[in-house]
Amino acid sequence: MAKTFAAHALTYRLLTVARQGIVVSGNETRTIPFLRIAPGIAIERGYFWDALAIYLEDGQSIRFGGISKKKAGSLQAELNRQTRNYIKSFYQAIIPDLRQACQQAQASFHGQRYIRHAAALQWLKNHEHLRDGVSRPDISHYLSREENQLIELIRPFLEKGYEHIAKINDAYIQFQLKKYRDYFDRVESNPLTGKQRKACVIDEQHNLVLAGAGTGKTSTMIGRAGYLLKSGLAAPDQILMLAYANKAAKEMEERIHARLGISTLTVKTFHSLGKQIITDVEGTVPAIDKMAEDEALRARFVDDRIKQFLLDHHYKSRLVTYFTRFIYPYKSQFAFKTEGAYHAYILENEIRTLQGELVKSYEECEIANYLYRQGIVYEYEANYQVNTAGPDFKAYQPDFYLPGYGLYIEHFAISENGETPPFIDRQKYLEGMAWKRALHETHKTRLIETFSYQKHQGVLIDALRTQLVVAGVQFRPVPDDQLLSRLREFGEISRFSELIAKVLALFKAAYLSVKDLSSLAHQHEDKERMLAAVLLFEPVYQAYQQHLHDNGTIDFDDMIGKAINYVESGRYRSPYRYVLVDEFQDISASRARLVKALLAQHADNSLFCVGDDWQAIYRFTGSDVSITRDFEKHFGFTATSVLDKTFRFNNKIGEVASRFVSQNPAQIKKRIQSHRQADKPAVSLIKTAADSVGLNAALSSISQKQPAGASVLILARFHFRQPELSSLKRQYPNLKLQFMTVHASKGKEADYVIVLGLEHGKQGFPSEKATHALLELLLPEAEDYQYAEERRLFYVALTRARHHVYLITDGNKASSFVRELVDDRYAILADEFQGHGFQKQLADTPCERCQTGYMIARKSQYGIFYGCNQYPLCSHTQKSCPKCGSALITKGRSRVCKNRDCEVEEPVCPKCGGSMILRKGKHGEFWGCANYRPHAGFSCNHTEQPLDIKIQAGSANRTVVPAGKTSVDNRKDKQTWHLN
Repeated sequence: MAKTFAAHALTYRLLTVARQGIVVSGNETRTIPFLRIAPGIAIERGYFWDALAIYLEDGQSIRFGGISKKKAGSLQAELNRQTRNYIKSFYQAIIPDLRQACQQAQASFHGQRYIRHAAALQWLKNHEHLRDGVSRPDISHYLSREENQLIELIRPFLEKGYEHIAKINDAYIQFQLKKYRDYFDRVESNPLTGKQRKACVIDEQHNLVLAGAGTGKTSTMIGRAGYLLKSGLAAPDQILMLAYANKAAKEMEERIHARLGISTLTVKTFHSLGKQIITDVEGTVPAIDKMAEDEALRARFVDDRIKQFLLDHHYKSRLVTYFTRFIYPYKSQFAFKTEGAYHAYILENEIRTLQGELVKSYEECEIANYLYRQGIVYEYEANYQVNTAGPDFKAYQPDFYLPGYGLYIEHFAISENGETPPFIDRQKYLEGMAWKRALHETHKTRLIETFSYQKHQGVLIDALRTQLVVAGVQFRPVPDDQLLSRLREFGEISRFSELIAKVLALFKAAYLSVKDLSSLAHQHEDKERMLAAVLLFEPVYQAYQQHLHDNGTIDFDDMIGKAINYVESGRYRSPYRYVLVDEFQDISASRARLVKALLAQHADNSLFCVGDDWQAIYRFTGSDVSITRDFEKHFGFTATSVLDKTFRFNNKIGEVASRFVSQNPAQIKKRIQSHRQADKPAVSLIKTAADSVGLNAALSSISQKQPAGASVLILARFHFRQPELSSLKRQYPNLKLQFMTVHASKGKEADYVIVLGLEHGKQGFPSEKATHALLELLLPEAEDYQYAEERRLFYVALTRARHHVYLITDGNKASSFVRELVDDRYAILADEFQGHGFQKQLADTPCERCQTGYMIARKSQYGIFYGCNQYPLCSHTQKSCPKCGSALITKGRSRVCKNRDCEVEEPVCPKCGGSMILRKGKHGEFWGCANYRPHAGFSCNHTEQPLDIKIQAGSANRTVVPAGKTSVDNRKDKQTWHLN
């Protein structure tokens, strides 16, 4: 029973003796465990009152004052007695636990094998209640000599926990490395590195080896398997090694047999493992459908089924609806902050009408398709019947013209409140609308107007139809068959079949049902479009599954899916305790699920994965790099090793490649060291508009610096960039030339690498092609970092080379990757190749309108001018410098020649953006806008006095003199000016 001692009501505190300690009360309540109290509670004497001092094991003390001298001694004695009794009973009670803890520690932590985190965690959790007791210095007074010896055995584990276990593991690793030194020296053709050996020996339950390009990941896999066998940790039939491709699995199997002399160890691809599991459960070997091994055959099957379904009225109607309403993802112009971002959306989706025009907005496409569907002949952006071109403005081109009715249609990007998208100057846009309306009024031409807000309200087409009816336009709807025939001509039906074939592959690989897919579609922001696509996909999927059923066959995805079911349900019992996975960065969710199911059948399992998140380039097949990045989240506590010494590329290639891929902060940080050292940059940029010029320059350079027999790998993002190899081989017989896509080159290496196609655009590098949203539903979650996977793909391209990499780009269309290398001053050779056929520099004058394009030189009948490389979406143009032909850059009220050696500067009209020229009037000279054109459709009458225009560049005492006619317009009244 607890006892209570009360002191004076005003001065003393309340003190209670509870079962496990002393409870004190005052302004707060605190429990002092008996185990924390140091031997002996002291009395501090005072004149009138005494105090008790309770000293704790950690050096703290707690003081109780105001105790009467008569009661102090009895209180002290009682508290000491209670403390001693508790401690004595505590130690007597834990003796059985103490013996058990020692026995388990000796069994698990004897130092003759690696101590796994799970085992250590379980021991510490089971015996953590002993921690406070063993820390008391007077413990020897309460236990026998034998029991004190047991305490000393487990004290380091209890007091230091994982820190002590890590020391035991480190000692174990060092012992094993020494014991198997000869094995690690000889298991591969070259001795394994120290980090490779350590990765092989660490025997945590979950092991991740991050192996940089060329660091010997396969050698580590072989080394690990051999170590498990040599050390007696596993028998051959307990080890499973998994690879992704048949060729990789076969190579690994051959190396194991050659290096380890073992032929009974299981080496499989994920698909062949699935096939084995199905065979073991069902008792017969499953027949693999021909389409599983032939993507073209499956694509043809899908195409044939869609053709059959088109005989069905309902499917045909749904397909027509899809092509007229849902083929492109809709995003309002108001959702974009910059014109460049909006253009990127249009370009990556290549929004084209049913007539084949590339239009400037989704809403324009919807209008065009409606006109086409109703049999209304139209022209897109035809010149207005009156020429309104000005010196700095092209002719007015209304959005649509109906020649049969002399009717124009303008679609205005404004909201109900007259607001424009963020990237459009509202005032200028509204002035332009007013000018267009006035122009039509002046020339008595009929104009129909539609607006973006009508699309947002869902009434765009209804509003257009009403106005067309009022205008007397006749509707002759195009039959579905005629429309589909038109779509076939454009290749749209074939592209749709290709899309459905890809969806089928990902859908099967994702191990989903159609109900699951419909649920995902319902959750998508573009729900109508997604559901329309699912309705078209479902009958194709059902036909495919029926084909497999009728033929008694399965595909590769069934191999994984059925295997997962058999393992998770327990119908298949796995003999494998050690699972080793190669190229783990390519793992998909379904494959990871199969691995987990195999591991779950044995408590003493071990997973050993080798991969490189920097080389994860197969998301489009379902691979999920986040499983590697968040390995511990998916599998549990993980021992991570890093192989950071590459034997492939030199340090100069490594510096560029590592810095480039590491710009994405989500990539796991690694510092790759190169065995090969170079003194000079080993990446060259070749700027040319012709691949042939760049190829010959690179190959000639290689021939001059390398003896005969050097291997050269020519890479491109897409296969269509393949050059004519036969002629190149005849031209450079001393070189071993090979072409591959960058994806196909994964795992390959060569002395030299040449990369083609480094331009912006859908077919560029990085590819700016959008992935269909239905595919995105089935793919792993996209990364936030722009072009994250394309960046890793470029890293793969760079790291195929041993000695040097040559990058070929058209400087007028250079990709963002090339611009980064140049703008951020990577250690590359950017001006190595000069002269005829080569470009001096990248186009680096930003487009003033869209801000993402660059101005490039073009020729017209009047000479050189500069236009945005985002044309036709951005039609911004500027005159060239009349003196040197360089680009002119707007700075404040002037356009200044980009060439620093040239002093040409031209004032700009603040009203229309045209050029200001010096004119003479009856009152003297004045500045007038060059777009002043009396009696013309467009005219700007802005004028200024000479002193009103202050030149931005050069010295203040410069004078304005005429520079003559411009290079793009030879009208007599037009002049440009520069300063001397």
